[in-house]
Amino acid sequence: MKVTLKAESVVHGGETLARHDGRVVFLRGAAPGDRVEAELTGEGRFERTRALRVVERSTSHVDPPCPIVERCGGCPLQHVTYEAQLAAKEELTADALERIGGFPRGSYELEAIVPSPTQFRYRRRARLHRAAGGAWGFAQAGAATIEPVDECLLFEPLLEELAQVARRAGELPGVVDLGLLTGEKKGAIDLRIEGPAAAGLRRRAEELIQHPLVRGVTLAGSAIGDPVIVDAPLPNGARLRARPDTFAQANRSMLPALQREALRAVGDAERVLELFCGSGTLTLPLLGRGQQVTAVENAGPSLALLRRSADEARLAVKLIAGDAPAVVRAFADLVDVVLLDPPRTGAADAVRALASLAPPRIAYVSCDAPTLARDGKLLAQSGYRLVRAVPLDLFPQTAHFEVVATFQR
Repeated sequence: MKVTLKAESVVHGGETLARHDGRVVFLRGAAPGDRVEAELTGEGRFERTRALRVVERSTSHVDPPCPIVERCGGCPLQHVTYEAQLAAKEELTADALERIGGFPRGSYELEAIVPSPTQFRYRRRARLHRAAGGAWGFAQAGAATIEPVDECLLFEPLLEELAQVARRAGELPGVVDLGLLTGEKKGAIDLRIEGPAAAGLRRRAEELIQHPLVRGVTLAGSAIGDPVIVDAPLPNGARLRARPDTFAQANRSMLPALQREALRAVGDAERVLELFCGSGTLTLPLLGRGQQVTAVENAGPSLALLRRSADEARLAVKLIAGDAPAVVRAFADLVDVVLLDPPRTGAADAVRALASLAPPRIAYVSCDAPTLARDGKLLAQSGYRLVRAVPLDLFPQTAHFEVVATFQR
């Protein structure tokens, strides 16, 4: 049945909340305040649907510039003004911490969300999946098919150029997706395969590095050319490194703000234990400040890049290769603060292990507010209180954002 709905607010995942006859409806394609027409089945306690047309447009609704925004699904907030996106993400931070974590509003300091200097053309890295017919594109949430993408408006110009190089590379037999990473002038490509490399794939990879834009390629963990991207020096002289097959923050314009808030959360504590350090996005800014830093990571290539960056700048850091919960349980040194930046799934096991270590302060950097709230609840059960949360919009037009939270005993 077709009904008219009033979109209320953005929810986690980028949909907007509406209600009909006491049931909750999650809408795609509607901005907060819109009145839209939608098709409902009327089955279940809630359902998901898409706005068929906007009956009455709110002031938070704008025309999305991407022609495939509805089919791609990667930018569910592109039709929402940037001011409304920021307000929604700030509210979602407070909502998750209260509803899931049990931290009432007003019991901690929630700072205003830090906006991104650029709302489009900000991504320096991406991963493209193989679509039907050999094209490359993105997977929409909950869909099995890949939407071919000829151009992405979130890509930095250099990343878009690199993506075009990959698209024009011809057949890449056995490659299921492409990882793309750019530096200031060049980029690198990761060819991800399932099983052994197909005949001729290495030759294709060697052809790719002949392009003046491509520094190197990674194939099944091996390097062809030089796939390491090196950023400009930090104030302490350290240069962050990444490869297309390791993690790197996508929005380079927001990296200083994220690093600043992480340093602020750590404070001047003398002994720092960092978990999930990767190749050093948050580790490197800590070095050279008179603090003893121990960094933990289970991905060997990332840890090797961090070691190279620290040694180059002659900055001291102790690195431990291993699984974070196991390292914490075996850690015997005194710790003043633990800094952790886990994947989107959170760090419940590591957080439980921290109870025995009992550091006075924990700085938790999260790319998912609900898992931060879940893990924060575990910390509260171990005697920690949330004192500050700072959301940062590293992913405009999408449903994602970062939060830097500070917990103290």
